[in-house]
Amino acid sequence: MHHRLISLARSTPIPLAVTIAAGFIAGIFIIAQAWTLSQVINNVYLNNLGRDDVWDGMLLMTMLIAGRALLAWMSDFSASTLAVRIKTDLRQRLYDHLLKLGPAYTRGEHTGEISATVVEGVEALDAYFSQYLPQLVISALVPLSILLFVFPIDLFSGVVLLLTAPLIPFFMVLIGRTAETLTNRQYETLSRLSAHFLDSLQGLTTLKQFSASKAHARTIARASDQFRDTTLVYCVSPFFRRSRWN
Repeated sequence: MHHRLISLARSTPIPLAVTIAAGFIAGIFIIAQAWTLSQVINNVYLNNLGRDDVWDGMLLMTMLIAGRALLAWMSDFSASTLAVRIKTDLRQRLYDHLLKLGPAYTRGEHTGEISATVVEGVEALDAYFSQYLPQLVISALVPLSILLFVFPIDLFSGVVLLLTAPLIPFFMVLIGRTAETLTNRQYETLSRLSAHFLDSLQGLTTLKQFSASKAHARTIARASDQFRDTTLVYCVSPFFRRSRWN
């Protein structure tokens, strides 16, 4: 996690807090639902109780399911609000920064790379703020809550969960670093492709004058196909190391 991204999330504390709180309470509801379901099954199959005897438990379980659905909607809505606010604020900061740098700076940079950063680069943060960051906090809180319920019931199972729980953040870090490497590589490829395409549009008149527009269009098509193939390969094989971009 980058400290600048965390600071952006802190600038909108209410949606972030609502997202985390709704997800955490939904996790508590899952624990309560599992406990209620186990009680109903135990009373029916082991204690030979009838439907009327377990009706209260079934009604409670139905209420928990409905509560989870409401909390899931609240979490998704607040997470979307969080991502939209952060992206809007970040784009405004980028625009202000570009205005401060002035036209002399923008003329020395590729228009495609700047456009890709402002549009695609900022948009790529949507999943980070709406899904990854809230789930990261929730994944740390919910297992602790499960341990609090399991330890009084079965000490051995609680010890097993306690010893295996640290493996979760370890694999999250491992997968996150691999995904970061692949994402950075793909973003650099997309930036080069965007710069190449927009520079081609700006020089379209010159290409027409020298009758080179069709040949250049085929070059752009090949570059697009390479980017598409590279993206598909990365999705199928996360450990693919070599890009086909030339």
